[in-house]
Amino acid sequence: MKVSIVSITFSRDEGGAVGIAYDQAVELKKNNYDVSVFCGTYQNDSGWFNDSGISVRKIKISHSRHLFRQYICLRNFKVEKEFVNYLKKEKPEIVHFNDLYYQLPFSLIKIARSYAKKVFFTAHDVMTICPVKLNHFVNSKYNIYNIKDVNYHLTLKHQILYNKKAFNPLRNIIIRHYLRYADKIFCVSEELKKALVQNKIKNIEVVHNGLDIEKWDVDPVKVNFLKKQKKLIDKKIILFAGRLSGNKGGHLMVDMMKTVRNEIPGAIMLVLGERSAYTEQMKNYAVDKNVADKIIFNGHVPRSEMKNYYGLCDIVVVPSAYLDPFPTVNLEAMICRKPVIASCFGGSREAVNDGKTGLIVNALNSKALSEAITRLLSTPEICRRMGGEGNKLIKEKFTLARQIKKIVNFYG
Repeated sequence: MKVSIVSITFSRDEGGAVGIAYDQAVELKKNNYDVSVFCGTYQNDSGWFNDSGISVRKIKISHSRHLFRQYICLRNFKVEKEFVNYLKKEKPEIVHFNDLYYQLPFSLIKIARSYAKKVFFTAHDVMTICPVKLNHFVNSKYNIYNIKDVNYHLTLKHQILYNKKAFNPLRNIIIRHYLRYADKIFCVSEELKKALVQNKIKNIEVVHNGLDIEKWDVDPVKVNFLKKQKKLIDKKIILFAGRLSGNKGGHLMVDMMKTVRNEIPGAIMLVLGERSAYTEQMKNYAVDKNVADKIIFNGHVPRSEMKNYYGLCDIVVVPSAYLDPFPTVNLEAMICRKPVIASCFGGSREAVNDGKTGLIVNALNSKALSEAITRLLSTPEICRRMGGEGNKLIKEKFTLARQIKKIVNFYG
């Protein structure tokens, strides 16, 4: 069976939806599917390529001004023409989209319907209902017990506040129209499904992302090398990784270090993520809070090397302050036997078992976040137990093989 994977970009070294799409394509290839990929590239390397035996068609894409994104995410004639040429050449029976936005418009779903037997769309985020991170509901009143009461419905007022001058009143209506051409919409967590359903998206099946567990064996030699290189011997290491932003909890982590440094003098926060304007904001904030000496900004780490960074830390913190659908960092930390302290907002609760594989907190509550971190750093035996339970849970419920098996059942 010929399967086409469509992804905004395609790389083994990126995390998030791009990394998941890459893993999906490779795993399908392993299972004897004839796989090709249609994707964008921000570099000057458009054309046809071979990656792990997979034929990849890259087209040149670029960032556009926010003001125009809510229109070109619906139609882009140049991209549509490239996509039609790709479909005519590859003749896939299945076309599976992994997120779409202004780089690759939602109109591609309708086009794929004319060339393939079945079409699928995986929502990795809320882009089908909102062009930015969903955080209007975030409040300090929520915790693991009452977060189920949250309402994600976007009123007209919400939509205008999120979009400001870029507000397109027809955007979501047209996107829902295009989604009707998909045989099934997959989404990566029950919490994301709840948000989509509350905003009129239908025909959804939850398929949690999984890991290729064979690729996540930590190398003790490399871990020791990293500890020496970064002068982290005998330190208590808190790992904070991902696409750094306020929504991801960067400032909340800096606030937390003010308390933790007093309780655990040897505590160090290791920050992994691409350097950006927000990184500079975090650095300046750390100076203001007098904790700059307790934070190491490492920069970007390729996904293939992440396992050894998990290996050198004591705990991993995922303090999202928005609907973070299903953070891959949770899974990666757990397969590497590390306990996770995760936010109650979003889909982390579906992977992190509170009290068993980690702790769930409202990261807006700096006291609760600091206490959770201090508790785990002070009790290595609990960390080891939680890490072992997390590793076991990933192998049982969140493997790439399990994810792909559920998806291909719909391929037919």
